Amino acid sequence: MQPVQIQSSASKGGAKLLLFSAGAMLLLSIIGIGLEQLSWWYLLLIVACVLGVFAGWAKLAEPKYFLQLDDEGVRFYHRLGSWLLPWQSFLYSGVPQLNQINMAFIAFKLTDYDVLLQHIPRRLAVKLMTEQRPLYIEAVRLGCATGQCATELLSEKDYFDTATQRYHGIAAAFAWRMQRLAEATGFEVFVPVSLGDAETQQLCRQINQYRLQLIRNTVT
Repeated sequence: MQPVQIQSSASKGGAKLLLFSAGAMLLLSIIGIGLEQLSWWYLLLIVACVLGVFAGWAKLAEPKYFLQLDDEGVRFYHRLGSWLLPWQSFLYSGVPQLNQINMAFIAFKLTDYDVLLQHIPRRLAVKLMTEQRPLYIEAVRLGCATGQCATELLSEKDYFDTATQRYHGIAAAFAWRMQRLAEATGFEVFVPVSLGDAETQQLCRQINQYRLQLIRNTVT
């Protein structure tokens, strides 16, 4: 199977933005040499150029592809690292919903927590928990029948047990989040997407088709 790579929109336009902002800042600096007094609009343009440089650099730091499908499984790429879900470690992917509204994610229903918890970089796990905290809080809130259990659910134990392993620290916190997100949405692992609804649905179907194909080939 040839690897299939899905490009990230977060990395697009980084080089153009960086070059344009840097060029504009250089031009403004040259103009500023001949000015006797710097006006507020001039300083505002300088600040905008500086912000543009930083934004362009941040885009360039993002991975070109955020997902890859290959013989081993589904790989997710982030600027702080990556994770791999082997085809046998999840049942399917889909578009999660809250309040019957599709969210801007594709998600995975896991069958094996250990394969992810044992290998995900800890700083990536922390970053993902931070980035997805609004999703988690909303899922917990909707999962509370009385609306009064959010505090209890947000307080996590300092360990998490699977059938074969006990996890502590960041891995345990990440595992508790996966479990509680699954209770609210049916999925444990979430990947943000900026695609349209139809494209997102198509991507999930493609992942599921590849999974079935690869598992059948492995079994036979």
